[in-house]
Amino acid sequence: IDIQPYANTQAVERADIVNVGGFSDQVFKLIANVSKGQASENHWVNEIERMRL
Repeated sequence: IDIQPYANTQAVERADIVNVGGFSDQVFKLIANVSKGQASENHWVNEIERMRL
C-alpha cells in the first residue's frame, strides 16, 4: 500500500498493489476490503455509482 499523494508511485501498477493518494478514515475501509478480497479494479467507480445524487 502506497499512501504518498504524488503523480508517480513506488511500485508498478498491479492487481495486488493499492495506491492511495491521501489519507482519511476511508483508507482503513479500503484496506479491510482489499485484505478480504472484496475490492475490485473498479472499486472507486463502484463507490461513486452507489451514491445517490
